[in-house]
This record gives sequence, structure tokens and C-alpha cells, in this order.
Amino acid sequence: MSILPHRATLWRWLLPALAGLLLLSILAPVATSAATDLVLGETAVVSDGRVRLVRGGTVHELDAGDAVTFDADLPHHFENPGPGEASFYAVVSAGLRRS
Repeated sequence: MSILPHRATLWRWLLPALAGLLLLSILAPVATSAATDLVLGETAVVSDGRVRLVRGGTVHELDAGDAVTFDADLPHHFENPGPGEASFYAVVSAGLRRS
């Protein structure tokens, strides 16, 4: 298993990169993930804490247990607005594009 530090985000590659990736992201308090605009689909499930998804200028507040699926071709990033760590699983795959 590879562990890659990414600013205040810790990404763990949970599956080999075949048609997609399953990632675990751990965000430190008040941390922001790097912005991406990959032409892929993405599904994220919050496992702990609160996560804010900012995509194309729209903000989505997500709590533990919440999930979101979206086309990831617009610039987007995740934020942890809380005082404690937040974590979420993300599935990134070319096969999820809906439009």
C-alpha cells in the first residue's frame, strides 16, 4: 500500500490502478485538498467528521455517512471545516461520467 502526503491530506491507494482508484483521504483540521479538474467521475463517502465539497463554485456540506457522485471535469476540492480530523473514501473512475 502506498501512502502519499498531499498538503494536509493523506491519500491511501486502497486498490491497484486498473479502471479506477479507491482512495482514503484524511484531512487535518481546517485543511483543504488540492484542486483537480480531471475528466473522470468521482464518488465520495464521508466516514468521519464533516467535509465540504467545492465544485465549480458550488459548495456541498457533507457529514459522516453522506455520499456524493459527480462528474469531476470542473475544478473541485474538499475542505475540512471542523476542529478535528475528517476522512472520506473516494472512488475515481472514467466509467462514472454521466453526461
